[in-house]
Amino acid sequence: CFPSLFFKLIAMKNILVFLVAGLAISCTPEQRESISTTGYVPIYASVESLLTHSVEQPKAITRAGKIYAFGNYLFQNDIGNGIHIINNANRQNPQKVAFIHLPMSTEVAVKGNFLYSNNYRDIVVFDISNPASPRLIKRLSNVFPPENQRYPPFNNCVFECPDSSKGVVIAWEKQQQDNYKCRR
Repeated sequence: CFPSLFFKLIAMKNILVFLVAGLAISCTPEQRESISTTGYVPIYASVESLLTHSVEQPKAITRAGKIYAFGNYLFQNDIGNGIHIINNANRQNPQKVAFIHLPMSTEVAVKGNFLYSNNYRDIVVFDISNPASPRLIKRLSNVFPPENQRYPPFNNCVFECPDSSKGVVIAWEKQQQDNYKCRR
């Protein structure tokens, strides 16, 4: 009985020594050296700027998304930017006719003379009876919940903690920086 108790006390003493040593060599965040590492930084926009739209001249596609074919026209989402309207009557030589600038747009659908898309948290409806000159006719506000803006869509990463007073997080940019405070 005595040798068993003796070995248990020694084992407990060793655990206590490791705990004390661990506490002694650990440091508080203020004591850590500044270490530069790659992480993610939020990019902000105001809610007002996200809820805008404009019909513009055709432009290059930057982030190709879904394509919706309707009659002689193609409606291609440019993810996060808006919708390209393309006349496809001559399939050998399609012609861009207009661009609807819609921040945070990711979807497009057409029924009859109406084009539907998302614009941040809203659904917008355009009259496209004249595809070269689409006209906003309806906005349904706050249909979609806001995207999760607390962290980037990547696992096992460090990042700058978002600050809602700066606006809405619309993207994350990879940067070299010191002392990222958040981790996912």
